[in-house]
Amino acid sequence: MCAVNCVEFLLEMPQRKSRQLTLLFLFYNMNTKILYAFLITIFVSATVLGQEGKSSSKTRRPRVIITDNLPTPTPTPRRVVIVPSATPFTKTPVTTPTPKARYTPPSRPAQQSRLLRLNEIKSKIEEAKRHMRVKPLRTSMSDSMQTTSVVRIAFHDWKTGLLDYVVLSKPSFLSRKYDIVARSEKGQTVRVKTIRGNGVNTPVMVFDIYNRAQVPLIVQYPIEKYGRFREMAYYVSTHPGIVTPETVTAGRIYVRSIIDIARQRLRQKGIFIQPKVADIAERLALVEHVDHSRFRSEYHPRIFNDVYMLYALNQGRTYRYSVSRAGAGGMVQMIPATYRMMRSRYYRVGLIPDFVRGMRNHANATEAMLLYMQMTWNDLAANTTIRNAISSGIATQEQIMAAGYNSNPARLPRYIRRGGAGWKSLIPRETKVYLRIYSSVERYVPMSPRTQ
Repeated sequence: MCAVNCVEFLLEMPQRKSRQLTLLFLFYNMNTKILYAFLITIFVSATVLGQEGKSSSKTRRPRVIITDNLPTPTPTPRRVVIVPSATPFTKTPVTTPTPKARYTPPSRPAQQSRLLRLNEIKSKIEEAKRHMRVKPLRTSMSDSMQTTSVVRIAFHDWKTGLLDYVVLSKPSFLSRKYDIVARSEKGQTVRVKTIRGNGVNTPVMVFDIYNRAQVPLIVQYPIEKYGRFREMAYYVSTHPGIVTPETVTAGRIYVRSIIDIARQRLRQKGIFIQPKVADIAERLALVEHVDHSRFRSEYHPRIFNDVYMLYALNQGRTYRYSVSRAGAGGMVQMIPATYRMMRSRYYRVGLIPDFVRGMRNHANATEAMLLYMQMTWNDLAANTTIRNAISSGIATQEQIMAAGYNSNPARLPRYIRRGGAGWKSLIPRETKVYLRIYSSVERYVPMSPRTQ
């Protein structure tokens, strides 16, 4: 028992010197057998302790408890908090999302019929014209002075689908300063807005009390000269609502057919008009009626469409009352002196003697135009300066003939000799704009060239 206690005491001794003193003490106090047993025990214990001492480091390590064979405890439910991971992630390329199409609410059936067809427009214009001629104005006027002071507008009412009429004074009709509120023939209140004051060719807009746009059709306009009443004009202007692709196409067909009719009539009389001359004349019938101020500020195809619409809906009366500052009138805008020259030089053609009547007749006016253009081109083509300019690319036949039609063609060789490639800088200012209009017509109004 004492030996066991001594061994335990010995294991607890951390120092080697303490172990030696203990052995000496036991050596003197124990008998031999006990001593031998004790020494064997000490030897074994020292060997084990020595091995443990070699494997252990100087610094005491914490004890490790191996739990591989222990039963897995049942986890206690706990509240889980999700924390964003700090692990960097690979960025994916950001693609711009395709914008969604803007939602357009479906139009009501009533809005789908807000465009009159060409046949409907023509039918309503004829109906309005008959009504205006038969039914006098509701005014207490009996003399010609008062007759020339009012204008009547026929418009299509979308609500009723019928024609209605409104009467305005001529100064109000031609002024853009204020919108005019008036009562129509059927008793409804309308507002009339003038777009451009241009005499009989003044376009307007008509609105009802709910600000809904109606369709103006035809204007009853008194023509006066020197303060006296001359005639009553029934004219269709470029009112919004009637300038449609269908009417524009009809106008282009009308102009081309008039050129072809006049050319055929001249051929029957022994005069041949070259196909290219007829093509240029067809474009000039449009160029002559393009307002220069509008050309500088508005979209060109819109202006061209307005002109073709006038040809489509007014037919033979188109530009019947159009007179320039130089006295040129009608569809081809020819001055009286040029017309007299054509009548005297081509007397066998039988042009209408009276200038006003001759210009108001489209077929007659177009014949005079083609005669003048073919004569001008024959003279210019025989000029060496003109031939060299065309062959070198300084000018084209279209430019030469357009400039000659707008100004004096006899001066063109002189401009080319002086200016060379810059000859267009020497022509009159109005002719410069004229050539720009012609170039724009070539760009925006395609035309099938004549071949024979």
